[in-house]
Amino acid sequence: MGGILGSLLRWGLSVAFNQNRAGTLIANLLGVALASFFLVLVEHHGSDELRHLLLPGFCGGLTTFSSVALQSVHSTGNGAVYLVETLLLSLLVVAIALPVARKIFKAA
Repeated sequence: MGGILGSLLRWGLSVAFNQNRAGTLIANLLGVALASFFLVLVEHHGSDELRHLLLPGFCGGLTTFSSVALQSVHSTGNGAVYLVETLLLSLLVVAIALPVARKIFKAA
């Protein structure tokens, strides 16, 4: 169920951004941010079922490395820049989202 919902959100972002790199980048960054929050959530208040639903399910369905790889190799230009940009921004999102999530869920 989580994978279906994540994939539908990714599809919606793809349609909203005319199936270009921006939709894939936004889907991946949103998925990384949500995965960071969900990871902390299930550490404090979760079960294995919730972890599977949210992390490999929803976030796995939302994010897509295969599209990043395809768009990096099969692009009209700057494919390597797009790949590096995606990786660096994803790491930055995790570096910001994890501490924020830990503060939020520790206080709750």
